[in-house]
Amino acid sequence: MNRSMLIGILLCTLSTVTSNKSYASLLVAGDTIDLSGTTALLQPELAGMVIQDDILFNTISPSGNDLFVVGIQVQNRVVRSSVDGSLIFAPRIISNLNNTLGNFLIDRAVINGFSDYILDVEYKTDGLGDKGPNRASRSAGGDQLTFDFLFPLVVSNLFGNPQEDSYFFSINSNASAFATTGTMSIFGRHLDHPGETFELTYTGIAVPTEDVPEPALFSLLLLCITGLAFRQQRNRR
Repeated sequence: MNRSMLIGILLCTLSTVTSNKSYASLLVAGDTIDLSGTTALLQPELAGMVIQDDILFNTISPSGNDLFVVGIQVQNRVVRSSVDGSLIFAPRIISNLNNTLGNFLIDRAVINGFSDYILDVEYKTDGLGDKGPNRASRSAGGDQLTFDFLFPLVVSNLFGNPQEDSYFFSINSNASAFATTGTMSIFGRHLDHPGETFELTYTGIAVPTEDVPEPALFSLLLLCITGLAFRQQRNRR
């Protein structure tokens, strides 16, 4: 097989896998992008069936006294697109409990487990929530995603306002399957403890497990090879 034919096969495979997917906010390894929110009306591929949805819960005690805690939930959702079958990872941060004297501010969420998948990242404003992250970045290795709330989510104390939840994150991937093997960390501050950063960690986060199933990829390669061979034979006549 000559070099031009090999390049043709690779390009054919790549174009077939990605041709039906639009990437409005493509986030590549080592990059940072600004987020402004999106909807299923603007990106129809984000609409689909919920195939994973559970609630994870964790607490911290900023004062070290277990009687006074901040509790935050993570809604751990995955949607399969009704347009192209892609998996959309859509966690959401929910303010649940704060019986301390001061407000807790959520500045950042970090999710691990995305490896080298193609990711279209935003947040959805047509669902539940009050506020979305303003910025997303991806580690050099591609595995870790960081979402920054430049205007933090407020988890108010018992007598305060507001009690803010995040919109659903929208991490549209080229994965064909998922597993609950990822982790998520939420970083925040307590107004009664200036200069300190507090972390809540969650396991069991849904993340991608594979891109294209091997039989499908093999069929795709075979189709490309057959097409290129036919074209090469026709050009010789």
